[in-house]
Amino acid sequence: MDDKAQSQSLSRTLGLAECVTITAGAVIGVGLFTVGSQIVGLMGGTVILASLISFVLILWPCAMYGEMGAALPLAGGTYSFAKRAINYPVAVFESWNYTLAQVGIGASESMAFSNYFVRLLNACGMHIPTDDNDYSLIDLFQGNVDMNLFLWKIMPAIGLFILFTVISYRGIEMNGKTQNFFMFFFWACSLVWFATVLAKADFSSVTTLVAGVGIPHGVNAFAQAVLLVLWCFFGFETIVGMGSEVKFPQITLPRALLISPFCVLAVNLLFQWFLCALTPSEHIPDLYTAAAPYASAMQYAGIVGLPLIILCLGITLGGDFSTMNPCIAGPARYMYIMAEDGNFPKYFGKVHPKYKSPHRAVVLCGVLGIFFILSGSIKIVAMMCSYNQIQCYIIGYISFLMLRKKEPDLPRPWKCPAGTFGAWFSIITFAILLVLAYDPVAIWYNIIWDVLAIAYYLIYVRKRPIPQEALDVEALALATAEPTPEERTSLDKQYKLWRIISYCFAAFSVLLFVITWLVH
Repeated sequence: MDDKAQSQSLSRTLGLAECVTITAGAVIGVGLFTVGSQIVGLMGGTVILASLISFVLILWPCAMYGEMGAALPLAGGTYSFAKRAINYPVAVFESWNYTLAQVGIGASESMAFSNYFVRLLNACGMHIPTDDNDYSLIDLFQGNVDMNLFLWKIMPAIGLFILFTVISYRGIEMNGKTQNFFMFFFWACSLVWFATVLAKADFSSVTTLVAGVGIPHGVNAFAQAVLLVLWCFFGFETIVGMGSEVKFPQITLPRALLISPFCVLAVNLLFQWFLCALTPSEHIPDLYTAAAPYASAMQYAGIVGLPLIILCLGITLGGDFSTMNPCIAGPARYMYIMAEDGNFPKYFGKVHPKYKSPHRAVVLCGVLGIFFILSGSIKIVAMMCSYNQIQCYIIGYISFLMLRKKEPDLPRPWKCPAGTFGAWFSIITFAILLVLAYDPVAIWYNIIWDVLAIAYYLIYVRKRPIPQEALDVEALALATAEPTPEERTSLDKQYKLWRIISYCFAAFSVLLFVITWLVH
């Protein structure tokens, strides 16, 4: 039994650096460089308000997931927590929503990559057709889009999704190595880009609010703006969902989730500031509908050539790529653990004998991602996925409360401060945000998907008990090793360094906005 469970277990290889880069990179590509930056076109320099609200809203969720991830470091994240804390039907419902959301994020990221990639080629002297519209396969069949333009819209996106499906297929060690490389490449390009364009930044563009730009007057519009910025912070579930592949998860997961919100806040504010400062104030409203807002901003400012190439390289080969890894690896782990539990076809519950990856589930994620890409709309997919994620997180917060009540003696290597209050606060605020950010188009996709999830449980899952083999694999995953004194010292030094850098970076980014508003 132990040998069989061992053969179906995932390997623990992810350290603090990989956990932080996966968490921070999970949504930051499309969240920051497309839908999140489009909010700058709506709010201008007041976008700092949406970012700070998002940051505050995410602190307790990260801490709660840090506690649950340290206590129950399992594949499947919220699914595994809800299964244990609430009940099986709720866990299955959550897993459907989260899996769809993460694959959808990956598809959105691929479409965002395509928009910036084409602009990169054009900046290098090629003449590739492009515009700011989204096109689906239906548009092509109806003759609403030229074939050449459509292919340049979707083929880079599909190619990217296939590439990262292959990377995820080859195992979590490959995921971790490529994730670190892409994040550090992103920052290298970003720092060079900041240096090349800083002289052309206009502080007054940050504080000048032309007609139609500023804090939205309508509650629905403001809630949607906050939700799309908040989306950049939604990577905390991804690394917890890969908990069975984190080394020393009882230490690493809480630390990664305490650091990550500060990293995401810093990246968001720094890039939002530059986007505002580089865009002539009269063109800021145009960013709201731009397919590649940062590239459009530089063109409005007359900045072309090398700075534009550096920007597009950083976004496409760094920011976008860093999002793709967790968007395929995360949902694949969900499908794997669901298949292990018998509520998903058993075919997808196998681990590759060489790469130790849930390879069949990874391939399925790739197929689903291509389907989303062919749907053509980044914004609708983004709204739909953010609704799905919020539903999942509310279930996660309820699981946190139920675990504390049902299993008070469960070993908790790290505990969330004021956890009960934080859980209720998060449940209420996320539920309010879900209602206020109502989108008349995306909501129907969510309703249909939720109905399918319930029907799936009633028809396929309801009478299927969790097999003993799955319980054996879970028990094996919970048997985590303790670090040696030397390893513990190394982990503590690494955490201290990451914490200092992330806190200072976040403080600098906030001060950049504050000083700009005070001076101008």
